[in-house]
Amino acid sequence: MRRQLVTLFMVGVAASAFALKKDPAYRNARRSGALAKIQIHVVDDLGQNVPNADVSVFLGMNFRPKGYYLKGITNTNGVFVAAGKTCGDEIVIDVTKKGYYSSSKKLCFAEMGAEHDVENGKWQPFGKNEDIALRRIVKPTHLVAFDKLIDVAHTNVWLGFDMEKQDFTRPIGNGEKADFEVKAEWDGLPAWESKYCSAEIRFTDIRTGGHYVKNVFESTFPYIYSAPLDSTYTESAIRIVDRNGDPHTTKIPFAKGASLVTRTRTIVDEHGEIKAANYGCIRRFEVGPSRRGVALLRMSYVFNPTPNDTNLEPK
Repeated sequence: MRRQLVTLFMVGVAASAFALKKDPAYRNARRSGALAKIQIHVVDDLGQNVPNADVSVFLGMNFRPKGYYLKGITNTNGVFVAAGKTCGDEIVIDVTKKGYYSSSKKLCFAEMGAEHDVENGKWQPFGKNEDIALRRIVKPTHLVAFDKLIDVAHTNVWLGFDMEKQDFTRPIGNGEKADFEVKAEWDGLPAWESKYCSAEIRFTDIRTGGHYVKNVFESTFPYIYSAPLDSTYTESAIRIVDRNGDPHTTKIPFAKGASLVTRTRTIVDEHGEIKAANYGCIRRFEVGPSRRGVALLRMSYVFNPTPNDTNLEPK
């Protein structure tokens, strides 16, 4: 019954999308353009209005060279109104201001299955409010920054990884202190034949672990500023799957739209309370078989080497 309901829903969506594509007003807008009006509201990471921010809006006209820009600044309420003709295929909002990380947001009025209505030569909803976050530059500091593809020397076994040294621990690599352990499991077959490849990170030391934080996707700095001290850091294991029989339908990716704040190298007192710890932020974690006959890990993270310093905003 559930499967039937899902099928009926999908058929209904497809039918409505097809009907909209046949609508003369929509088809004319896609071909020659229709008027769009967007009320862009810029706020900072605290939700406060950002006045005098520079806004650039690209309005696409099917073929990108025919598109054009509207530019201006936000008013005292953090608002800039963009109005112009567009075919709806590509609308890009860019916002900048000194002392802030820039932000960019893409819109599409003609996305398949989510096409917008066109009424009286105007894209609907006409004058829709579009919020965009412009995050402050707070206190950038020097952090260990890692973003690389690395070979896994030994698969199907746990290997220590040193975030500060950016390497596996000895004797596999030059690392000295394991912030976490990682294990890549792989059937040993080359990329075009491999049926199974996965990886896992685990935190084994006392009071270590991770805490997921949602990213601010439109910002050039979408990550958390500092590690929260009130979190329990209960994520002790993170597992990803590149393929499990089928490389396309069995993936389990790293948390989408989020990053993992880590607490490692903990030192506790006689009551189990934390006296010292180091904090980091894992932004990306991927695995896959290579053409060279090794498993590859892709990791991206920052690590603060100063104990008890929670700052995770890199210079």
